[in-house]
Amino acid sequence: MLNFRSKILISFIIAFIIIIGLMFPFTASTVRKISYNAMELRSEELIAKLISAPNNDALVRRLKEQKALFFFRISVITDERKVLYDSHTKRLLGNRFSQEYTVDHPEVLEAFKNGIGYSEDYSELLGQKFSYFAKAFDFHGKTYVLRTAFPYKYMTDLTHDFEIGIIGMTTVILLLFSSMTLFIINHLTKPIQQIINAVKPYQEGRVDTLPEIKINRSPSDEFHKLAETLNSLSTRIQKHIEVLTLERNEKRAILESLVEGVIAIDSYMNITYTNQSALNFLNIDIEDNLINHEFTSELEPKCYQLLRSCQQLKKPLTDTLEIQQEGPKIYLDIVAAPKKGNTGAILVLQDKTSHYRILEMRKDFIANASHELKTPITIIRGFAETLHDNPDLPQETTVLITEKIVRNCKRMTNLIKDFLTLADIEKLPESRLSECNMIEMINYCREMIGNVHPDAKITVNNLTQHEIFLQADYSLLELAFMNLIENAAKYSTPPAQIEVTLEDLGKMIRIKIIDKGIGIPEADLEHVFERFYTVNKAHSQKMGGSGLGLSIVRTIIDKHYGKINVSSKVGVGSTFTVLLPRREI
Repeated sequence: MLNFRSKILISFIIAFIIIIGLMFPFTASTVRKISYNAMELRSEELIAKLISAPNNDALVRRLKEQKALFFFRISVITDERKVLYDSHTKRLLGNRFSQEYTVDHPEVLEAFKNGIGYSEDYSELLGQKFSYFAKAFDFHGKTYVLRTAFPYKYMTDLTHDFEIGIIGMTTVILLLFSSMTLFIINHLTKPIQQIINAVKPYQEGRVDTLPEIKINRSPSDEFHKLAETLNSLSTRIQKHIEVLTLERNEKRAILESLVEGVIAIDSYMNITYTNQSALNFLNIDIEDNLINHEFTSELEPKCYQLLRSCQQLKKPLTDTLEIQQEGPKIYLDIVAAPKKGNTGAILVLQDKTSHYRILEMRKDFIANASHELKTPITIIRGFAETLHDNPDLPQETTVLITEKIVRNCKRMTNLIKDFLTLADIEKLPESRLSECNMIEMINYCREMIGNVHPDAKITVNNLTQHEIFLQADYSLLELAFMNLIENAAKYSTPPAQIEVTLEDLGKMIRIKIIDKGIGIPEADLEHVFERFYTVNKAHSQKMGGSGLGLSIVRTIIDKHYGKINVSSKVGVGSTFTVLLPRREI
């Protein structure tokens, strides 16, 4: 960017070029006008001497006497437009010259018509260009014309000399004027430059406060008064900035300390503020600076719609939001309220996860309890009906049946305790873990399912050929495998064929439950572990299923830091694979 002084200098240069450009046509016209006036004045002086001559001969004699004092060439043309006298023609033409020669030069014709004529033309007789001036005068009642000639070369030389003089004089004047102007401007703008230099560090961000402006001028000087005024304004502005900064920091500290998330937007949906809680709720990295960025539906569709609607309706709106992050789900109550004056809106996100989690735990408890207590109750009822319908059973059989009834009663008690544990804990406590014989556990599950589904053929294969032990919660794992084996029996065409394989992989134990049942459609495979999800609702209701079994299984496996997955093909069967890690206690 050019400074003020540079602009002034460039302006002078441009003005100089324009003036010089205009000088050339002005100089030429001025010289021509001066020559014209001089020729007219001399012609009038000569005519004044001629008109007193008594006749033509006397007029010619007077011309011969005066010609050297006036013009380069002189001619007199009579009223008949014939040459009475020419200072050069007779001498150059000799005997060929005749006064009968008729003159039809344009300046002569114009002089006869208007009294004065002027033209510039090349003379073949003299071999150069002339400026011709003709003036009519009255001679004894007749109109004569005095025609004078001036070499055009002299006029050109005069014009050139005049142009050089004008250009030189103009240049000197312009340089003097420019120097004086720059000096004056420099003197006048020096205080302004001092003011600029004083505030420049603040403008460039090198200092945080506006520095004091000091000018070496008299207190009565206008620039000194201007500096004092700016210093006073600077002090007041700085105080206002400090107050506003303090208030802003206090408000920001309050907002940042809130557990609720807060997002502010302007009327164009651009984010003007967001606290850390809001970033955490929406799973946004702190590095992603959202300030002055538009709040789009990609950021959070429900929040975006709520912010737009509250501004359109001009009233607060509420809704709930469920967010699935890397950890557990979080539940948010969101409130969007418009600002005053249609200047934007405020979005508040309140974490209600604990509240919703308690509700979910209550629902899960009721659903899981009703679902999982059904199997042991069915077993107890079957054995009780057997005792009721066959009072004469042998003592050994009666004792065996009553033992199974008591065992299933204990199982129901353990189930209730397990459900309370599932609903209450996030992490399985170490006190619940014990060394479990997985072969013995699977065989017991096979025996229990066999009592409910006597036609089912369940085989257990230990691929490792030795006992397999695992630190785990025995009752919970038993519940998980009971569910898996029972599902394999329920969703198979009788007689069900189920194979359970166990394999010790060192740090992991792999257990597979393989059936040849109806299978699961590919579209449903990714949803079967979701709570209350059933592949075939009619078939599940017929079998007494509620869609909780596999979700309970996954929860138990997750609490043991294991993994479960399923592969299936409709009409061929399904395979559930469980991987359980060995953990040191």
